[in-house]
Amino acid sequence: MPEAGREKFLKRRHMIFAAIGSAVGLGNVWRFPYMCYEYGGAAFLVAYVVGIFAIGIPWLLTEFAMGHYFQKGAPGVFKSIGKKWEWLGWFPSISAFLIDTYYVVIMAWTLIYFFSSMTLAWGIGEAGAQQAGDFFFKTVLNLSDGPGALGGLQWRIVAASAFTWFMIYLVIYRGAEIIGKVSEIVMTLAWILIFVIIIRSVTLVGAVDGLNYYLDIDWSVLKGGEVWFAAFSQIAFTLSVGMAGMYTYGRFIAKKGDITNNTIITALCDSAFAFLAGFAVFSTVGYIMQALGVTLQDVTISGVGLAYVTYPVGISLMPALNRLTGVLFFLMFWLIGLSSAYFLAYGGYIVPMIDKFGWERKKVALWGCVAGFVVGLLFCTQAGLYWLDMVDRTVAFYTLLLGGAVASLVVGWVFGADKLREHVNATSDIKVGPWMDYLIKIVVPIGLFFVVAYGGFMQDLKEPYGGYGSWANSIWILMVLVLVVSFVLQGMKSKDEIS
Repeated sequence: MPEAGREKFLKRRHMIFAAIGSAVGLGNVWRFPYMCYEYGGAAFLVAYVVGIFAIGIPWLLTEFAMGHYFQKGAPGVFKSIGKKWEWLGWFPSISAFLIDTYYVVIMAWTLIYFFSSMTLAWGIGEAGAQQAGDFFFKTVLNLSDGPGALGGLQWRIVAASAFTWFMIYLVIYRGAEIIGKVSEIVMTLAWILIFVIIIRSVTLVGAVDGLNYYLDIDWSVLKGGEVWFAAFSQIAFTLSVGMAGMYTYGRFIAKKGDITNNTIITALCDSAFAFLAGFAVFSTVGYIMQALGVTLQDVTISGVGLAYVTYPVGISLMPALNRLTGVLFFLMFWLIGLSSAYFLAYGGYIVPMIDKFGWERKKVALWGCVAGFVVGLLFCTQAGLYWLDMVDRTVAFYTLLLGGAVASLVVGWVFGADKLREHVNATSDIKVGPWMDYLIKIVVPIGLFFVVAYGGFMQDLKEPYGGYGSWANSIWILMVLVLVVSFVLQGMKSKDEIS
């Protein structure tokens, strides 16, 4: 039996910390708070909570339970359902690999900022606030004019990426035993740091004004599709489902481990971390507004600009402890990125390869990390940010959501949602009823198809994503075609076998 087949988390808390660590990631800090602000504050939270229980928890429960039932990673799970479905398990594994290649580069930027915060390399006071944007786009990224102008490699980013991949290897080369222990340490430290950062942020002048924007209530937004798209898309990304790794973590749960309880704890802790991060972000934004006399519209509060421009602006303006605040923030940011990155690597594509080919774990882990680093060099070029944005849109949106929708249909209708429920209830104190069958078979796939159609096809066919023109559309159209063609070919193969 391959090495991964014998692995288990040594203690239940290791499983919980590892699962929370895989879910809590960079998007909890730079995406969730902005969504709350943009879509009616508490109104967004209502849509988000509905989505968590209607889509997030059933999807996460499915992946945990299927991995636990078959004791295999994603490709092995779907091959066990039927040989014609094995490709459906490799799709999220490939997505996990591609996501990790650029995710680690973002962590490299974070590492650069960790050290830059020690000297406030972008400047102090209003001068630093004015220079923060140039420091990120011109000094750190040395950004070119477009995706076609790759330019040269940015060696600081390359070095920081190499270091991060090395740390990932040190965590994963011995498997679940070490992953569980490291996750406990990493996530405990991350939670401590986010509370320290929140305390520092809410004591700043103007913090209350920022929090008022964060939690402002506009119930009218619930009538439109935008808030539901935003909430459902955030749920899909934040729980790290659709990336193969949760099947692997499910197989590492003890034989009599409580699947339902682990699922609920993971989902709620991930949501809590994201909600708390919003207090740190918007307290700082309120302080920036007060210190510079600007409006909220003048402050970037989403995406990479929030983490690498806006927050450094706030750090520069802080009256005291600014260097320490910067160091702690980017350390926390790097740690939550690390827990997601080694999850994507080991659970996403390394364990599936061990299962498939029976290769030695240490060698697969080494070459898997090397391959991720080499492919990631594209994102270390001067055009890296453009390519990162386009590939993220393609892989972490289209392929993740479409693959997840099809996987839910196969599990629900081919394997049998009732069979899955029976297995879950046999291991769990919290029992799920027949209603879970309908969530897995109908609600989850419909919800994911809605997100893809409403926020993807309808937008990108009208106007290419990000203003990249044919560069952006050609990538996601190619990936979607691969998914559709794979599905059709397997259907034709199935008919041939029956005839």
